[in-house]
Amino acid sequence: MQQRPFRNKVVYFGASVGGNFSVMNFNKGYPKPPAPVENNWKPGFTAGLLVGIRLNEKLAFQQEYLWSRLQGKETNSATDYRFDYLSLPVLIRYTVFPRVSLLAGPQFDLLIQAKERTNGQATTTTNDTEERSIGATAGVGVSLLNNVSLSARYTHGLNHIMLKQRSSLQEFKFQSVQVSVAAIF
Repeated sequence: MQQRPFRNKVVYFGASVGGNFSVMNFNKGYPKPPAPVENNWKPGFTAGLLVGIRLNEKLAFQQEYLWSRLQGKETNSATDYRFDYLSLPVLIRYTVFPRVSLLAGPQFDLLIQAKERTNGQATTTTNDTEERSIGATAGVGVSLLNNVSLSARYTHGLNHIMLKQRSSLQEFKFQSVQVSVAAIF
């Protein structure tokens, strides 16, 4: 039996792996920092599974289940942060050209683990970090072969994520850029 190409499947499954660059924007948090905090983009990774339902020739609904590592740095205190999330983007995929699609939708993130490193000292801060995050994501996907695609997307955090510091509360918003390769089964 000949395998049908991805674009002809009504329901499709896949796996993806990729990298990301993320930044923690403390300047958009509450309360505002007394002095602007320099934003530094840091690398991370993402890997997981996806399932999609093709609604018609141009439109598909795609749900992803990803392990995402997002990182950031607060330069004022020289503190590095690392967050591992279960990321759940819910995307609408619109095919613009036969091999090019636009992707957009909300993304829900559930915190798995959080760590911070200050002056070479690492501390697990999972219990002191807000557990949920919501973002909006948009991007483009290119079908390289019938069952392999490359996508690039931007995610902007919509809610403030609170860090409970010993002396005060601190909030930030995430931004990230992700590039991944997906194989469709």
